[in-house]
Amino acid sequence: MNKLAIIAVTALCVSTAQAAELNGIFAADVAAIKMDVPAPVLQKTADAPKCNHVTGEIAAKLHLLAQTAKSQLFTFAKTEAEFKEFTDMWTPILAKFDMKVIGRTYDPKVGFGTLQYVSADGSVVREFQVDGMTYDALSQPAMDKLKHELLEPLEKAGLTPVAVLDIKNPIFRPTFRIYYLTKPEENMDREAQLRQLKNGDDIDFDLLANAVNIVKKDATFSMVYIGKLVGSKSKLAKDELSATMSIAKYKEFLAENKKEFIASRTSKLDKPFTVGENTYNFVYSVYFFQ
Repeated sequence: MNKLAIIAVTALCVSTAQAAELNGIFAADVAAIKMDVPAPVLQKTADAPKCNHVTGEIAAKLHLLAQTAKSQLFTFAKTEAEFKEFTDMWTPILAKFDMKVIGRTYDPKVGFGTLQYVSADGSVVREFQVDGMTYDALSQPAMDKLKHELLEPLEKAGLTPVAVLDIKNPIFRPTFRIYYLTKPEENMDREAQLRQLKNGDDIDFDLLANAVNIVKKDATFSMVYIGKLVGSKSKLAKDELSATMSIAKYKEFLAENKKEFIASRTSKLDKPFTVGENTYNFVYSVYFFQ
């Protein structure tokens, strides 16, 4: 039997206490997927919450990993046969969440294919891959724990998980990608999405606590959150007055470019920093929505 990259499709539920496995392999989910092992029969616990997202594993066939944009899924597939594998896998998954495929396109010259869909309530599918986060990629328990830490806030925020796919391919360290539902905006930066802020500077988490839903303080310089796309800028200043003036000018720039100011902070450096003839004593950070 030829081995497709999806080797298992099960239901995974998240609760504050533990991940509770539900019974049931949904026929629609696996209609087009060949499996190397018999479908397991899982038991449902009495207090297990209901959740229905699909799980599986992607190995060599990276063309099965959907990317998302507007109301479509897309992939890079070398052949029409690969694109058919993609459509056979994702069409029933979309249908499971009341999404109907209304169009398929494939350009063999560039190996690019799309699935266009509509949903009953206007929801769209978005994705988040965790390889930019800090975790023990060689520990399956650590990976499972991270899944629950991300999925539970999505559930609570009303962003229904659609699929969680483990990725085991040499071009990535072991990772996984989450697909979930959200409401669309004309500018995708304004959508409520699961995102990561990580630009090399330490983050002022307290300044962002009321602006976004902080899911995980991944490191001093990394934050995973649900909300609109956050941007940040940090610069050195010679003194506190010049920092204040620079922040004011940056606020004007944000307003002119229709970006929303969130907050700012000015801090004195532990030690002055000298570059050429300039000595800097302060650093300021500005946070804003893109």
